[in-house]
This record gives sequence, structure tokens and C-alpha cells, in this order.
Amino acid sequence: QNDIFGPDKVPLYSGKMFNRSAVFLDRDGTVIESIHRPDFVKKITAPFHESELKFVPNAYLALSRLKEQGFLRILITNQPDVAHGHMEEKTWQKIHNRVKDTLCFDDIFMCRHLKEDNCPLKKPSPLMLQAAADKWGIDLINSYMIGDTDADMKAGKAAGCTTILIDRFYNQDVDCDWRVDDLMSGVKVVEIMDHLTSEPEANFN
Repeated sequence: QNDIFGPDKVPLYSGKMFNRSAVFLDRDGTVIESIHRPDFVKKITAPFHESELKFVPNAYLALSRLKEQGFLRILITNQPDVAHGHMEEKTWQKIHNRVKDTLCFDDIFMCRHLKEDNCPLKKPSPLMLQAAADKWGIDLINSYMIGDTDADMKAGKAAGCTTILIDRFYNQDVDCDWRVDDLMSGVKVVEIMDHLTSEPEANFN
């Protein structure tokens, strides 16, 4: 149940200034569909069975467009369901491997602890984003957090990122910088914001 700090990679810009931009993405409800379980102890969950795994529309295309724009694509996710006893480790590994192998994130950071474990990394803590920034030389102010929960938005805001919330029936009261209909719309916001911030100052006069 240890926290996972992504593949053992050497950052391409290791030792250089913090000048890279990233898009941090939640997993469940963001790049794959969450499962609505009205009669379960938790109403919105991750897929507990391989048959429940479904990628959101245009997930691969969205991640590919971010790569084309030069953004690091980093998964930031809480994954406590095995610790809760909701699913077996073997099943969780199969689901998660399909997600990472299909979408090819540049890195993955996750916390698999329960809330009562008081892990300092667990969202809404920004520490996983900050750890990614240290590893990859990321400028958090010029980076983005895309997710579907209050914990995602709070983690992103605390890290200094622009926050983009995917609109769901269960997150209507969540505070964010941008609210979008789907993942691809979130990517379009990133592209627009990146274009605006990269324009010469004279263009705004």
C-alpha cells in the first residue's frame, strides 16, 4: 500500500530551472469514467471490475494534443479502494495498467492510503504536484490541474496551478478557475490559456 511516485525516469531537464509546464490529471471521473453506485457506501467510485473500465470520450486524443503542445502529462490520483477492501489488488493492477498503457502519461503520482491514515500526500494536499515539480523542473504557476472533485481543485489551487473542473452532477458546488463539459474541452482551455500567456506583451496594448 505504499505511495507510488511514478516510473523510474530521469527528467529530461534535470538540474535546470523550473521552466516546464505540465497538465496534472486526475484518473477516475477525468480520464476514465467514474461509476455511480446509488446503493453503495460511496455513491461515486472508481471501477472495481475490469468490465467497468471505460475511458472518457477522446481521452487518447486529448492526451496526445497536450503532448503536441509541449506539456508534460502527469497523473495525480488517490487510489484507496484496495485498502478499503472494495476490490482485490490483482484487479486494481489490471485496471490501472490498462489506463497507463493506453494513455502513456509522462509520469504517475498516487496515494493509496485511507483518509484516516493521514498521509501528507493525499489530495487535497498539493504535495504530489510539488513532488512532480521537483522531479521534472515544472513551473506550477504556468501549469494546470484537470479533475472532477473538490480535492482535485484544492490540490491544484494550493500548488499554484490553474484549475479546470469537469462538470459532473456531483460537483456543482466545487470552486475552480474553469468549469468545462468534458476532458477535451479542458484541453482546449489549456491551449487557449497557453496561447494568451505566450503572446508578446505588445499584443495586449
